Amino acid sequence: MSNGKASDLGSEDLERLPELGELPGIIAPLGRLGPGALITEKGLAHLFKRHPYSIKRMVQRGELPPPCRMAGSNTWTAGALVRHIEGRLEQAARESERMTRKLANLSP
Repeated sequence: MSNGKASDLGSEDLERLPELGELPGIIAPLGRLGPGALITEKGLAHLFKRHPYSIKRMVQRGELPPPCRMAGSNTWTAGALVRHIEGRLEQAARESERMTRKLANLSP
């Protein structure tokens, strides 16, 4: 690989890259699931490489939407998870924009 920029990668370099799901910090399998795919708490813990208790805490902090009970397990759909995460990203962008405008108004 040349200098490591994605735009500088040749096709032979791209073939050597690991699958997206194998790269650290990328949770590609969630995006590959259909929106109606059911994911249990145990499955989500595996997907995020976290302990199931961490998933419960993520729900308590609002990082994940509340699950529904199905067959004795906390369950989400892939679509509900993605929509929740996208909503949080949109909210963060609005807050950042608001703060930027506020700081610009305070600057001389």
